[in-house]
Amino acid sequence: MNTKKRLWMISLMLVGAIVIAACGTAATAEPPAAAPVEEEPAAPAEEVPVEEVAEDTRGTLRWVHYNQWGGQESLDPFSPTRMLPLIYLLYDRLVVLDANGVPSADLATSWEPDETGQTWTFHLREGVKFHDGKTLTSQDVVYSFQHMLDPDLASPLASTLNLIDPEGISTPDDLTVVFNLTTPHADFPFLLTDYRARIIADGSVGTIEETGNGTGPFILEVMDLEGTTSVVANDDYWAGKPALARITVVGIGDSDARVQALLADQIDYDEEMSAEVIQLFEGNPDFEVQNNAAGYWQTMSMNVTVPPFDDPLVREAMKLVLDSEEALAIVLEGSGTVACHNPVFPGDQYYLKRDCDQNIEQAKALLAEAGFPDGLTVTLTVSDVDPLMVPLAVVYQEQAAKAGITVEINQIPSDAFWSEAWLIEPFVGSHWGERPADQVLNEVFRCGAAWGETYWCNDEFEQNLDDARTSLDFDDRKAIYQRAQELQSTEGGEIIPFFVNNIRIFNTRLQGVGSSYQYSNMPYYLWSISE
Repeated sequence: MNTKKRLWMISLMLVGAIVIAACGTAATAEPPAAAPVEEEPAAPAEEVPVEEVAEDTRGTLRWVHYNQWGGQESLDPFSPTRMLPLIYLLYDRLVVLDANGVPSADLATSWEPDETGQTWTFHLREGVKFHDGKTLTSQDVVYSFQHMLDPDLASPLASTLNLIDPEGISTPDDLTVVFNLTTPHADFPFLLTDYRARIIADGSVGTIEETGNGTGPFILEVMDLEGTTSVVANDDYWAGKPALARITVVGIGDSDARVQALLADQIDYDEEMSAEVIQLFEGNPDFEVQNNAAGYWQTMSMNVTVPPFDDPLVREAMKLVLDSEEALAIVLEGSGTVACHNPVFPGDQYYLKRDCDQNIEQAKALLAEAGFPDGLTVTLTVSDVDPLMVPLAVVYQEQAAKAGITVEINQIPSDAFWSEAWLIEPFVGSHWGERPADQVLNEVFRCGAAWGETYWCNDEFEQNLDDARTSLDFDDRKAIYQRAQELQSTEGGEIIPFFVNNIRIFNTRLQGVGSSYQYSNMPYYLWSISE
């Protein structure tokens, strides 16, 4: 552990020089001073309105994106390569989760199902404006969800929201939307809280990459994936004028480089950070550290269509060699919760608690039964795009060796991982944000899902998902969802050791960062920063 930390600190120092030289935020240009008006020299109030002076006192937040898609980042919130955090800032949803995880009003002020749970009516907020001045109507909602469900887009969210009939969305008036679902769903509003379920303007797909035209608290100013992207305050935002004047976003794919950027005062905020970096910030009055339980889950994903992972006996053995408690202690230094290969967060209403003790002897027996009496060799592809991938791979490598499994670690550059390894290589590191049970089970594990990284298909599992959605009885739904969790956890291709606490570290100049919100539900328009 001490050796690992020393090596990590050395690598962190090495990337520091790179990040300081390459990732500095471009200076924000000041507006030109108004030219003197010789005819009216005694009227300065007309040249510099009071309101503009007030706006200039608001600060600029410096943020990052992770270069997840190698320059293919999209401003279309439904795109497989949607750009975070830009879609949080530019667009709104119909429904959001509040700090207690309860669906709450956003662009929709209220909603209700019919007696079957198959038809849901949503009432929109009146007077909401898009950035281009257009008024939000129910037709924009129809357009947004029909676009999301377009097979040509291949939106990952379609796997979750495929119960919406794209031709069955009706608009009784400009402020009412009726969703006619293909099956009943008692928890439909939960599905609409997904971080990508944003509303875009009717007919905007052809221009959205240039405009980012939404109803959100910030307006696109500059889109520059190789430099600095910036957004400015939407002072007509329906929830109130943002407390920030501007947010700049630079791309830093390497997790160690992001740490250095924080320390070098080049960015103000980052999250999903590793526990071992906390020591660099604790006790420093310039930074605040938040370490909160969350549903982010770390995984090593096996493609079950590729040998040897196509054999259920091998998959079970690969899970049995994992000591989740040890992995949690070493990789997260305790800042997380054991998952037992289940992606449903313990705070979820449908969560299934499981046991998953390491069993080396049973793993050896299963490997022998599968035709590998002398063990086997596998290659695990990982990257520094996530600060936990490599440390987890090293721990797993040592644990698996006890059962005769040789894990060769293939570490590739961070800017290539998501586009060249994930969903391509047969055994890869991966991570996911917290999602409600119905969403994560459908989006990640339903057969044919766009982001179905294990390529696992199971008819019984599929039927469980369908049955749970149609049941209007909570206890019945819970039992069905838990059967689905057990099937995936035992037979699927994910090796999930733990849920990861969300560690946020930010400059104390930044105010308003509530500790209880998920990242995508933050009220960003309330954030402020002192210069």
